[in-house]
Amino acid sequence: MFKHRSNHATRLLGTAAALMLFTALSAMTPTAQAEGSCPGSSHADAQKLVQETTDKLFAAVKAQDGPLTENPAKARQLVEEFVTPHVDLEGFSKLVLGKYWRQATVEQRKEFLSQFHNLILRTYATAVTSYIGIEIEYQPMREEPRENFATVRTVIPSNAGEGVKVHYRLHCRDNVWRVFDVSIAGVSMVTTYRTAFSAEVKKSGLDGLIKVLEQKNSDTNA
Repeated sequence: MFKHRSNHATRLLGTAAALMLFTALSAMTPTAQAEGSCPGSSHADAQKLVQETTDKLFAAVKAQDGPLTENPAKARQLVEEFVTPHVDLEGFSKLVLGKYWRQATVEQRKEFLSQFHNLILRTYATAVTSYIGIEIEYQPMREEPRENFATVRTVIPSNAGEGVKVHYRLHCRDNVWRVFDVSIAGVSMVTTYRTAFSAEVKKSGLDGLIKVLEQKNSDTNA
């Protein structure tokens, strides 16, 4: 179900950084992410977070004794170690599910969070296993309408000519920056998941979506 629209973008994201699980707030940003909540931080710190996390993950991958294609559990461990700490999974879930999150029971929310986390973890672990050395270009930071939001713009070199643009959107709360969306060649990963999840919920309900995610996570060939 989710392979059709997101495979290409996911591969690009994995090559770019295999970096962070992406959470989304966008136009639905909770009031907790209000302006002025990060007086001790700056946009430079947002870029530093993205760059340092990428460097650390790449270094850990390179330090492995063998290819991670033969050790998917280790790949997931690396993603969990370097990526998960920077994730607002609940915020992402609220956005991709929209009204369905508000209608969900406490147990449904718990199950969705668990399965969605596993799906993202597996997706990034797959990206890590195909890691090859690349030099990421970090473009200059730009001013934002709201000071506690930032966009880290990167370009991934491509043998086909012009590089692929990968942009990370971050918000800051209590002087901690977190990624909340990623766009690849202008395509938001949040939008991709929102569309796929909405279609499945309309078809078989939220419980049906959770079952689809559970099946995908249990598929050793996924």
